[in-house]
Amino acid sequence: MTVVVKNKILVVAGNLSHLDQFVIHGFFKELSESADVLLALPQSEVESQRWANLPSEFKDSFMKVVPYKYGSKSKSTGSQLGEASTFRFRKLASGYQTRIRNKYFIGLQIPDHWMTIRGGAAIFKNFSEMRSRTIKEFPSFVRGLKMFFWIWSRRATNRIFLDCNLAEIAVTESPDAILILMQRQAGFVVAAIDSGLKSQIPTLVIPVKWDNASSKSPLIKKPTRMLVYNQQLVGVCSRMHGMPAKSVIPVGSVEVGAQRSTELTAGAKNLVLIGSTSDSSSSEPWLNCVSKVLIRSDALVNKFSGQVIWRPYPTADSKSLQFMNNFIESQSKIELDQDIKSGISHRAQGISFSDISSAYFKYCELLNSAVVVVSEGTSAIVDSRARGIPVIVPAFKKDAVIGSQWCNLTGYEHLQGLRTTTGVFIAEDEEQLTRLLVDFLDNPRRIPPDNSGENIFVDHRSYAQRVLDAVSEVLAEKSALQKTS
Repeated sequence: MTVVVKNKILVVAGNLSHLDQFVIHGFFKELSESADVLLALPQSEVESQRWANLPSEFKDSFMKVVPYKYGSKSKSTGSQLGEASTFRFRKLASGYQTRIRNKYFIGLQIPDHWMTIRGGAAIFKNFSEMRSRTIKEFPSFVRGLKMFFWIWSRRATNRIFLDCNLAEIAVTESPDAILILMQRQAGFVVAAIDSGLKSQIPTLVIPVKWDNASSKSPLIKKPTRMLVYNQQLVGVCSRMHGMPAKSVIPVGSVEVGAQRSTELTAGAKNLVLIGSTSDSSSSEPWLNCVSKVLIRSDALVNKFSGQVIWRPYPTADSKSLQFMNNFIESQSKIELDQDIKSGISHRAQGISFSDISSAYFKYCELLNSAVVVVSEGTSAIVDSRARGIPVIVPAFKKDAVIGSQWCNLTGYEHLQGLRTTTGVFIAEDEEQLTRLLVDFLDNPRRIPPDNSGENIFVDHRSYAQRVLDAVSEVLAEKSALQKTS
């Protein structure tokens, strides 16, 4: 009788919120059917009430839960390292340059072409705020200078290792591979990759969200593999992180699976509006355009009988919340999503897992109810297209300001692929948005997603199987190297 020996995989997360979508979609349960899975979490997270309230079937997916030390010094230094490396390597990517520009100028109505007389006047008008932001970003700027970065980054990584004991856990548990859930270049990410390098254990990084691999900062330590959303991001991340293209593998998203229905059902009759920034007032120009279309008296729009539901980005910002309330009060056709109104979202932190799970399935129901989705640059675009729902991206070019959808669309690499994504339509002005809205409201239809992998990656395998295949590949490589040496 042949005994099948399972590979041992150590999953490393920085906090419980990184696990939410993976738990909801049964990723760890499926992973544990083919591998022995260990979970490494910060000690504070394992001792939290939120962990205690997680369903037992989730905890049973792990052979062992390993608490690790993750002190405040490691957390703060990891954050500093990420910010400094964005400045240091800003020439590598337009996304890094866009991120830096937004730090200084977003929300101040600074024109896209800011190095002009008009741009100079806008900066002068906001001089006090600009000065405050410059002072705030000055330490990151200095640390990112070429003459300082080489020395400072090495001292910073050593501080991270002193306050994060993942290297010890890698030695003690001796996994075959380390799987790291990454939102940004945090201290635990640096420590986890380094622990693999020191112990000669392959490391695989999974960005938690669509943009996490390409819009934050380059990784200081290089993993064996980076698992990204689609083929378009392979070349982008290879350049940004200094990794061979073969080391960046498209696996799709845990939220987008195979065999998802793309049929237009009788229940699909709503117009869904999605925001992407914590400043909800930045959506006002295109929201007003949608409102004008809805109150038109022509027969085309009068055929539309569904609801119009606005789901702005979840935020606790008082100004943004005030704008939401004021805008909805002024509208007769547009209503605010109930979860956003109550402060609950599947992206929220600080709420229970059961609330997040419930909010996620409500979000899925909202998308499934849509005739068409008007969305700013969020993963709702990918989620909608996987269902065959047409998506209109409102990115008005005229008088675009820094931080606007137009600037983000042209600046961030993960958004640039939207122009070639089947079923995604870029509205560069009110006329185009009006024409597209009238078209889809008058003639509701689904547009099958392009699953070639260029922009949306889905194949016959489950997401967990794609990840397992990537693990098997790196382990085979390691075995071959050991034999040759």
